[in-house]
Amino acid sequence: MSLLIMNLASPFLNYLKRLVTGIEFKKFKDAVRRNPNDHLLRVRFAKFCLNHYFSQRGNSKQHGIEAVNQFENINHSEVMDLEVYYLMGKYYQGQDNAKAISIYRKGITRYNEYSQKNLDFRHEYVELAFSIALNLLHLENNEADPELEKFFKVIRRTYLKRFFDEKMGFGPEILGSSHGDVRPIAN
Repeated sequence: MSLLIMNLASPFLNYLKRLVTGIEFKKFKDAVRRNPNDHLLRVRFAKFCLNHYFSQRGNSKQHGIEAVNQFENINHSEVMDLEVYYLMGKYYQGQDNAKAISIYRKGITRYNEYSQKNLDFRHEYVELAFSIALNLLHLENNEADPELEKFFKVIRRTYLKRFFDEKMGFGPEILGSSHGDVRPIAN
């Protein structure tokens, strides 16, 4: 019975979802038209378009084109949002790897610049920056450019130091024991 209800409701829910997405797209587009210099709004719009593009598995070309247009305006501003660099690089990866490399590099460069100015920024965006760095390494065939090396030095200094400074109880099961007995570690 519940399967029958789901089969009947599914087309309606899909239609509703497309309708809501279309309305949100139009609202973003109108807002950007009214506020062309609001780069934070453009970032939100680009991320909305890219997230929708990826959720539709690339079937929404209109959202992809709009995201590219918004990114071109954002790319030259001082707005710092690493997610838009990650998503835009992911958009180009496989289609235009040179463009993806350029976008990922710019994201890492921005992270390095902002993390020198603000330590909180460094901690808040480290996972996203690390994802960008790994994608960039993959595209560059493991040849790290200077900005990427700088990024990994920052990460090493910040996070490995903190990891080793914490009280870590490495017991025999981790370090290796001659007796092979495993005991719980109490800190």
